[in-house]
Amino acid sequence: MSTGSPRRRMGLATAATAAVLAVGLVAGLSLPGRAAARNAPAQAALLGLLPLSPLEELVGAIDPVVRAQLPLDSRIYGAYSTRPTPSRCSSGSFRCIDTTIGDMTGRFDRLAPTCGHDAVFSLLYLRVTERYKQVAATPGFFLDPRQVNYEDAVFSDLYTGAFDDWHANDPGTVPPIWRLAFATADTRQASGSGDAFLGMAAHILRDLPFTLYHIGMVDHRDHLAVNEMLRSVYESATKELARRFDATMSTSYIVPGTQQTFMEVVVQWREQGWRNAQDLMAAPDDAARAQVADRIERDAWNTGVTLYLGTRYALQQETVVRDSYCATHWNS
Repeated sequence: MSTGSPRRRMGLATAATAAVLAVGLVAGLSLPGRAAARNAPAQAALLGLLPLSPLEELVGAIDPVVRAQLPLDSRIYGAYSTRPTPSRCSSGSFRCIDTTIGDMTGRFDRLAPTCGHDAVFSLLYLRVTERYKQVAATPGFFLDPRQVNYEDAVFSDLYTGAFDDWHANDPGTVPPIWRLAFATADTRQASGSGDAFLGMAAHILRDLPFTLYHIGMVDHRDHLAVNEMLRSVYESATKELARRFDATMSTSYIVPGTQQTFMEVVVQWREQGWRNAQDLMAAPDDAARAQVADRIERDAWNTGVTLYLGTRYALQQETVVRDSYCATHWNS
């Protein structure tokens, strides 16, 4: 099964979104002088005087107040077409895990010395996959470990494909939430926890349903077993991230927009990913499946924006503290 056909674009925001934006527009029109001039293009777009960006045709119109706070990277707003979902390791060989870990290790080793903010998710994902290798080899942990191995390979390749395209300045096939995550890291806009939250949200809410649909996973029990694996590694991985990259990660437990801890939210995200995969499988035709795919992209983007706004540095200078800490601790 493939999700590689060009994506149908949604041309209008929902009525609820439009109502919210209208309130923001009325407030914006009352701004004096320079502030009104700065907001004029966004206000014109909302009034229909200017077209929506290609991104907004998919995710809905972005409130100008929100857009003003997003990373200053025009690549976020360009056209998007889904790349074909990869199919590495369809045999489910355990050797595929070693291949994935080797690739992840090389990527992290290049990122870590630079203290690039992408290194946070890179290390988190590496530690999770190393732990996965341990549990996958444990008799009885998974009912069908070869299918989960297949899932692990496809899942990883969706992330690395998006990462490579973004950093090759080829964002057309990079999903919207990943664009936000990568641009946030590039511009050093968010805390270490923010980078981790954005990476996990993008990978689970966006990539997971397409992975599960592609491999045809139908046994929910193995899906739930992955949650147990994640719980077993999250605390140690977070401590390592705080020690090496951003000390504030040791005290950041609550996910923005919720009153829940990160692992509680991850379990919910994964269940949402499972349900969305079931919706992709149940779609009666390509047009219906495209509607589900658009919804997945849109919901993931909206969650990403909430996470970004909740972890964004109030002052850009705050990243200097984090980066200075990393410069002397990244190899500890």
